[in-house]
Amino acid sequence: MADNSGSGKGIYLIVGGLIVAVAVLAYFMFGGQTNEPEMEIGIGDTKIEIQTDE
Repeated sequence: MADNSGSGKGIYLIVGGLIVAVAVLAYFMFGGQTNEPEMEIGIGDTKIEIQTDE
């Protein structure tokens, strides 16, 4: 009979690493911090206003 000690632990390591990698990528794509300030441009009849929130 074959010795079955420790043969399944490698697959858990690989699957766990993939889960962590996907979670980190999803965080940066959908909810990560951005360094861009929010900008609002208002165009009226007589003037143009630009507001930035940093």
